[in-house]
Amino acid sequence: MTQLIPFSPYVITPEWAPRIVSPAYDSMGSLERGEYAQSHPDNYINAMRSPDEFSTADCPTLEAIQQANADRIEQFITSGAYQQEMNPSLFIYRISIDGHQQTAVIGEVPVDEYEDNAIRKHESTQYEHEERLCHYFDVVGVSSSPICLAYLDSSEIDRTINTLVESSPELDFTLEDGVRQELWRITDPRLISSLQEAFNDIPVTYLTDGHHRTAAMVRHRRRLQEKNPLQSGPWDNLLVALFPATQLRVLPFNRCVQDLNQLEPDDFLQALNSEFRVESLAQEGFEQEELDKGQFLMFLDSVIYRLTTLNPPESTNPVENLDVSILQNLILKPLLGINDPRSETRLDYVTGELGNQTLRQRCRSSHRLGFACRATSMEELFAIADASLVMPPKSTCFDPKARSGIFIRLS
Repeated sequence: MTQLIPFSPYVITPEWAPRIVSPAYDSMGSLERGEYAQSHPDNYINAMRSPDEFSTADCPTLEAIQQANADRIEQFITSGAYQQEMNPSLFIYRISIDGHQQTAVIGEVPVDEYEDNAIRKHESTQYEHEERLCHYFDVVGVSSSPICLAYLDSSEIDRTINTLVESSPELDFTLEDGVRQELWRITDPRLISSLQEAFNDIPVTYLTDGHHRTAAMVRHRRRLQEKNPLQSGPWDNLLVALFPATQLRVLPFNRCVQDLNQLEPDDFLQALNSEFRVESLAQEGFEQEELDKGQFLMFLDSVIYRLTTLNPPESTNPVENLDVSILQNLILKPLLGINDPRSETRLDYVTGELGNQTLRQRCRSSHRLGFACRATSMEELFAIADASLVMPPKSTCFDPKARSGIFIRLS
């Protein structure tokens, strides 16, 4: 059962939305975020600053950074850029880009659903990242980035949403990156009740974006409970965007490696022949190459190859059957000496939205070798989350992502 709870956030006003709503935070590097904050002083990204965005020489203390974040949010509110919703509400949120659109219900769900495994994860989290986000919640005290959850499609939920979006949205704007965002507010108690009843029939949801934010909110809540076990508050719930699974666009995370681990190219290709059928491809048209399960495109010394696994794994462990696991277990580890993809500096990642051409360019500049992977499917994600397992790092890339700065909610 998924308990959907209406809430009363501050909501961005239409005239301020294009200036304040942020780009996809997690898709930017720390230095890129810092530069963007400097060049876009009105953007909400200035209320999410972190120490890694500053040079070592002029980095403020963490406490100073968090206080500046809190002050910036106060400035946003007092400037009139946001209006508080006085009645508990739900929202319909649509994101569109390049002919693709996906529509979510935004509200709150109890933190307990995560701790009871009714919200299921597929990624590991890092303690340091969790702690930094938890400190943000402790000091700044707000949430603005909805945690994205997928649910198995429901015709009843679809009918309600489709009826609501026939009206004009309260927000409709497009950011610099081409992502269009629309928002509808639901205050009618009957419609809210209808959606709540429909989500009651959704037994579990799946985290697609926001693993660290979720874990940090759990930690934040525990700290508050330790101080006052009887006190309840907004920290008992998560701000979420609930998307039907079939609408989500999953892109691959491609890999590139700096060197051949002291192998000569001919020796490396010969070693691949024991596990893969290796075919060279034409220099044109590879951008449209569709990969089947167990297939990869490989870029090496200006030559493009298609690799097809000769003996695909059929493990009872769904993690072992992932294409990124096949790549790691049959090439990256045994041939290229990449034992830990989380910490190996010779390995880098290129998100699928940048395309195979970007991966090829990376291999012509800073890296020797590139692998384009097939995107992980939602079915594979569900199987791993249902088994309480986790994927290798950089296994999924969900695009587009829900943005920060539409809502400000006390946490």
